[in-house]
Amino acid sequence: MAISSLLESLVNDPRFFSQVNPQSMPSTSRVKPKCDDYVRTAASSVLGSDFKFKPLSPLNDNEIVGLAIYNELTKVLPARSAQSKFFWHKLGRPFASMLEAAEFPIASQISFLTFVYARVLGMMGPVEPNGPASYMTFDGSPVELSWVIPSNVKPGDGNTSRQVRFAIEPIDPRSGRLLRGIEVLKYFSSPKGGLGLVKYDKGWLDWSTITEQFLYSGADIDNNSKRFFVGERGFDFSRSGKIVLKTYYIPCARSLDQPVSYKASRMRLWDVDYRPLRSLLTTLDPTLTKSLNMMISYAEESNTPFKPRLQILSMDCVSNEANRLKMYCRPSRGTSWHDARHAFTLAGRLDSPEMDRVLTRLETLWNLLFPFAHSQSNRDLDERLRLRYSYSNHDDTRYRRSADHPTGGLLYYYSLVPGSEMILPKTAATTAVSKKKLEFTLM
Repeated sequence: MAISSLLESLVNDPRFFSQVNPQSMPSTSRVKPKCDDYVRTAASSVLGSDFKFKPLSPLNDNEIVGLAIYNELTKVLPARSAQSKFFWHKLGRPFASMLEAAEFPIASQISFLTFVYARVLGMMGPVEPNGPASYMTFDGSPVELSWVIPSNVKPGDGNTSRQVRFAIEPIDPRSGRLLRGIEVLKYFSSPKGGLGLVKYDKGWLDWSTITEQFLYSGADIDNNSKRFFVGERGFDFSRSGKIVLKTYYIPCARSLDQPVSYKASRMRLWDVDYRPLRSLLTTLDPTLTKSLNMMISYAEESNTPFKPRLQILSMDCVSNEANRLKMYCRPSRGTSWHDARHAFTLAGRLDSPEMDRVLTRLETLWNLLFPFAHSQSNRDLDERLRLRYSYSNHDDTRYRRSADHPTGGLLYYYSLVPGSEMILPKTAATTAVSKKKLEFTLM
């Protein structure tokens, strides 16, 4: 797939992207466990036999960290520029720590770290931001690392004890401008961009392409309003050594002089009328509209401050029949346990014995993490945050909200699955004061 000339010029810039010869890359990234110079050989299986590594030399004391694989890769991978060196330290080191803690196979750890070095650091933007701040994090950093701890796996039992993930908002390090989502995906699907590690099936870009067109078509939309995240499920790094992608799209904000109208051809950020999504879902998979009707009914009947405002549309980069559409929604108010239960069940529309069991466990977890907002107290999670901010004498941006990038409250994820009339809910809660995060899902 051809990519735009802007992205092509970026990925061909040796300051930001490792230049590899796809012809020299082996068809498999398997490495024999007893070969000499194991780390260099494993990295070569990703970058190709023609790649020029640094001459092996000891690290300076300030470069050594307690991560053996990261240290060895730092010895042999050339620092392409000050930008790549900065983000190798800022992103590569914590990512290496997560892979090690998750007990990934050594070969997979080397392959994934090499991929991040060669293909991800160049989309992290400039060291000194000179464009729009990323929405990925509170401080504007364009990356979010995370992991999932399976309930049925214990460390040391021979299985990977974590699912390691991260997502980025791709930014051009030369200009600080946002990179177009579908172009980034095309690059990762190419032999040169994916380095043989990115997994994709037939039709894997269909949903992302259709959704990007639905949200961002029109001459009135500035490129820096087209916010797109890609990652590990965002980037999903599996024990098998393959990477599965997921995409996230933030709708464009509605201009102040533009009224909310059902006749609009696409949804905007924080819209609460979900009827325009019918045209998108009919194109993706007509069976999705059945579950969307439940969401429309819930949104219409909710009181205005508690309506589910649309923040993100997300999908996996998989075949059409295996995909799902996820709607990320954030009410402007309502962060008590009662509010969470109400939204999680769509005001009782999601009612089953399984849901009852899930709610019991969720309430227990809620009370353990947020005792100041106990389920019987009817207190909001944000109550402490408001009190602390109102008595603060300093301007601390961690405790301030912005209209388009709120940093507290409850976020809900509603998954629509082809062929099902059910909606699968998930909720996440973050408070800047407690620095605790809760996620729970019905799957």
